[in-house]
Amino acid sequence: MGSPDLQIVADENISGLEHFEKFASLIKIPGRDFSASIIKHADAILVRSVTRVDQALLKGTSVKFVGSTTSGIDHVDTGFLDRQKISFAYAPGSNANSVVQYVMAAMALLSEKHQFDWRDLRMGIIGAGNIGGLLASYLDRLGIQFLIYDPFLDTGHPLAKHLVSFEQILVQDLISLHTPLTKSGPYPTWHLIDSPIIEQLRPGSILINAARGAVVNNHALAARLNVPEQSLLPHCVLDVWENEPDIDLDLLRLAEITTSHIAGYSYEGKEQGTAQIYQALTEFFDLVDVCSYPVNSQKKNLSIASGDKPLQQINQSILAGYGIQVDHMQLQQILKPDSKVSFDLMRKNYPLRREFSYYELDYTGYSEEAKTTLQILGFN
Repeated sequence: MGSPDLQIVADENISGLEHFEKFASLIKIPGRDFSASIIKHADAILVRSVTRVDQALLKGTSVKFVGSTTSGIDHVDTGFLDRQKISFAYAPGSNANSVVQYVMAAMALLSEKHQFDWRDLRMGIIGAGNIGGLLASYLDRLGIQFLIYDPFLDTGHPLAKHLVSFEQILVQDLISLHTPLTKSGPYPTWHLIDSPIIEQLRPGSILINAARGAVVNNHALAARLNVPEQSLLPHCVLDVWENEPDIDLDLLRLAEITTSHIAGYSYEGKEQGTAQIYQALTEFFDLVDVCSYPVNSQKKNLSIASGDKPLQQINQSILAGYGIQVDHMQLQQILKPDSKVSFDLMRKNYPLRREFSYYELDYTGYSEEAKTTLQILGFN
């Protein structure tokens, strides 16, 4: 059984920390405030992507376990952890559904604004791991055309028939980025979308980045968007930014949909991430009598004043389930000198957001076409 002798320092913005307090002494601090002196006597630390975990943080501490409630690990020096025999756990796939629903909400909002049917687009996915692969599976079930660029997949992969070259992806109607951020290896992703590629993006095409900010050259993208001929520009949806929280305010002003690195911030996504780390930590410290992480299975009825056409019914239901336009407008309000503070505060105070599976729709008046699409997307 756990005891207060077990010392944990955790990012205060991690969901469900109260469950760790049942078997350990827990100190909660802002994610950017982690330092070697603060965690010196900790047995374990729990972090998110804003905390860099490396030798500078961990040297001279008693940390034996690092848990990151994230699906990406570019903020963690896993090589150093291995050499020091520090156990590491993260949460691959925990926020995949949340990010995919973010992409769907962005498409629904652009569809309503510009009067096109997003189901007719030719879609390109860069990176088919947990998130990109899940997006592909949804598109496949919806009967939407899509191609994938992922040089790490081979011909034996279930999605192999959709694999194409990077150049073929760039001419699709929509490009959705779902890669980790890497600067080395055979296929580095840092500035994968750089100035020459940004200049190639077709007018009216859609670029979505819900991966890592530096996969796209933010300065080059701002330069491309900073022209008066709006009809010649691509539609850009950005959830992640270079140099967070000190983001490019020009790009923030110019991109069409902007959010504060919250694509994976659904309640379910955050809880799943914490649950995976909770399981790994209790197993590592052999806390055999600790209760399993509790699961919330609540449902809520969702009333929609939808239109008569199937596309309207689909779009309005998606945007009622997740109002991405509200997140966009709130981030736009931080265009002021203290934006660094505002960006982090917005993430810290992000309101409760539920995934589509939380909602039960009354399909009275819906077309069969809309009903089928919404059920595939997860609405009950």
